[in-house]
Amino acid sequence: MTEGESEEPAEEAWLERSPEEIEERQRRHHERREAHRRKVRRRRRRKRIAIVAGVTLATLLVLGVTWFWWTFGGLERMPESVGQAGASTPGTNILLVGSDPAASLSPNAHHTWRDDLDHSQLVMLLHMTESGKALYVISIPSDGIVNIPGVGPGKLSDAATAGGPRLVARTVEELTGVRLDRFAVLDLNAFREITDVLDGVVVDVPRAVCDLPAGPRRFDGQAALDYLTLQPCMPRKDLDRVQRQQSLVRGLIRGALDGGAITHPLALNRMLRATSMHLAVEHGFSYPSMFRLLWSMRHVRTGNTTFLTVPVAAKPLATQDGTDYVVLDEARDNELWQALRDDRLVEYLALGGGAELLPGQQP
Repeated sequence: MTEGESEEPAEEAWLERSPEEIEERQRRHHERREAHRRKVRRRRRRKRIAIVAGVTLATLLVLGVTWFWWTFGGLERMPESVGQAGASTPGTNILLVGSDPAASLSPNAHHTWRDDLDHSQLVMLLHMTESGKALYVISIPSDGIVNIPGVGPGKLSDAATAGGPRLVARTVEELTGVRLDRFAVLDLNAFREITDVLDGVVVDVPRAVCDLPAGPRRFDGQAALDYLTLQPCMPRKDLDRVQRQQSLVRGLIRGALDGGAITHPLALNRMLRATSMHLAVEHGFSYPSMFRLLWSMRHVRTGNTTFLTVPVAAKPLATQDGTDYVVLDEARDNELWQALRDDRLVEYLALGGGAELLPGQQP
């Protein structure tokens, strides 16, 4: 630009642009505006999604906590942790002790988990293999004579009376040589309620006793509970009761797991609530640990669950001072407990181990 010439106005320079340049400039301006609007819309959308997700998560959390406490609110806690006396072995070992409260208390009496422990009629050691693909339910007759540390020979109920759950756990751990991972006390009324939730269960009655023929029978809840009760007509007394307990539990597994009832949310919730209302667990058994345990047992079915009873003496029944006892076979019991400690129960049974299987099962 030469001296004296004025600078060309911007408006005139803009007017000198071609229509194509003007259109391109407008297009770029429009694209920038649209990109900004999209960015603002995305930011708002993300904010709305975050708010909705937060509200949904909070709602689900509140509902979950409400459901959890409603379902497990009746769960009792024993005031002390138990176990840890035996050796750490593969797999998971759970001691389940239970009692029919009607057998020891008047109908109007209030019972507690300590009553169920002191009058134990069901003693089952549940062993989940390390692989999680098989469950073994080992029954110890509640009338069986065991060595109670610091007390001497007696029943497990004697251990409960003398030292509560801690002494019961220690007695079983010294008997078996394995450490109990969990310990629970069950009021057997839970079986009655679960049976009713399932609209009855089919139980394979193992022996024809008490005018009840052997073979499959359908029971409602009260009939299932009556089925467990020891009656004078049982020739093998506590050993017959053990088989009845096993056959009922097997029927419940078949109805709840094999039958698919556990996949129904309402039925599952009712079964969990029925169990928790009649269950007491050790002090250190946390809720997350319960869920992990339930998850580890998700593959349990009747096909991979084996019920067996510890070997008893050739003459298993004894009576002293009007009290019935079951005499265990210490030598053969040790073979069973060694297989349990090694997590090799399948080999033990395949080689003809001395434990008595529930009739109808294959070793």
